[in-house]
Amino acid sequence: MSYCLPITQYQNHNTLLKNSLLWKLEGKTLPAPSYLFGTMHVRDQRAFQKLERVYEAIGECEGFAAEFHLDDAGSGIDSGVMQLPDGQRISDFFSKKKYQKYRTVLLKSTGLDLAQFEHMLPFMVVNFATERLLQQEMPDPLDQHLWGFAKSAGKSLHGIETFQEQMEVLQKITLEDQLKMLSGLCQNIGRFRQYLLRLTELYEASELQLLYKLVKKNSKGMRHLMLYHRNEVMAERIGALVQEQRVFAAIGAAHLGGGKGVLRLLKQHGIVAKPIQI
Repeated sequence: MSYCLPITQYQNHNTLLKNSLLWKLEGKTLPAPSYLFGTMHVRDQRAFQKLERVYEAIGECEGFAAEFHLDDAGSGIDSGVMQLPDGQRISDFFSKKKYQKYRTVLLKSTGLDLAQFEHMLPFMVVNFATERLLQQEMPDPLDQHLWGFAKSAGKSLHGIETFQEQMEVLQKITLEDQLKMLSGLCQNIGRFRQYLLRLTELYEASELQLLYKLVKKNSKGMRHLMLYHRNEVMAERIGALVQEQRVFAAIGAAHLGGGKGVLRLLKQHGIVAKPIQI
């Protein structure tokens, strides 16, 4: 049974066309169809619904590609790139009263003690806190889960970006902006949790475009760095991978949509993306 919409029906299904999370990639120069799937790095069980067709698509492919090679994460990377320079501490940048307030808020809301991350880049602390603010029913985040499934199935494993490249993106975010992110999180942690819950709800509903718009709005001045530039890199490399073999590529769902999203950019590489119902 085919899960793709007949071509004659596309114009009558614009909503689905925009909102699918799973896409079949086809093109004249491709050896066979590949797949692109939007993921979330969460352990909330709502993100794990309706994966049967995803598993099938992975099974049809020879290779599996994540944003970076998850088995090599951090391999050969100096841990110092995740830390503040010159022995600085997060507490150096806030008043004693404000620092203690932030520490209390994070400990109560996420179980993380800011004092244990004193030398860590603020962006990393925000990432750790983000993971704790959502439900954690599943043993692994969705992207890691799919990687493990593909590995168990004997698929060749690929990283679309390198972990080093992701760290270089992090290093381009100014310390001032990172401190603002941490401060904003601690001052409005309830609002931030609602933002994450909204993202998860949109993901569960396959509302791809609304999810993209929400992430774009929240990214503000870092859209080019965190979204647009990385979209260009990922589209180019996914395009190259699918020329070699059938690949199931799994990347953050926010990278798929929009005029500068990976789906639009793949079209420029001569690759047609067709939505699949899951």
